Amino acid sequence: MSTLRGMRNHRSLGLAAVGVITALAVTACGPSDDSDKDGKSGASKAADEAPKNLKLGQPGPVQEITSYKKTGKFSITPTKVSLGKPEDLKELDDPKKYKDKKIAWIYVKAKHVGGPAIKEAKPMSDVGAETDAGAPATRFILIGTLASTPKDCNLLNGVKELGSDDIWKKGEERTVCEPYLVPATAKVKNVTYSQGFYKEPLKWAVK
Repeated sequence: MSTLRGMRNHRSLGLAAVGVITALAVTACGPSDDSDKDGKSGASKAADEAPKNLKLGQPGPVQEITSYKKTGKFSITPTKVSLGKPEDLKELDDPKKYKDKKIAWIYVKAKHVGGPAIKEAKPMSDVGAETDAGAPATRFILIGTLASTPKDCNLLNGVKELGSDDIWKKGEERTVCEPYLVPATAKVKNVTYSQGFYKEPLKWAVK
């Protein structure tokens, strides 16, 4: 009797082991949790859903901007590019430095859409541009203004008065403008927004 009982126990253990192995095999071969019905992974699906063919005036996906250890969510919308002329730079009295260059004034509408109030948020920090000449635009650090600075270009981060506290509150919207240097004969093809090292920059076509 003890021999028969032992044989039954060994048989039960053997069947259980086969069941475990089978379950593991099915799990390994089956679709992963982050795959959809078309067999695409979550990462590739997210890439497919990334906005493409944006144009000036169309808001991009919400971005996070951190300043003074606080992070807020912002809607970023490039709205306009205004090209200057090479002679606009003559008043800087540095012809070698600015030879064959001109200014592109890039306008961006930024809106605080989530999170705490942010002090001195810089929505233009990750904004750039691509030209039809293939060369990227260069951020132009300008102290003060030029005679050719557009009247509607606010270089004070959207703050209307000097001495005002630069605090972005939820729901607040500003249009900010900053200058970039581009080749004298070039046009701006795309306004860009860097999303970090691991994501492609957003692009808005300029037409």
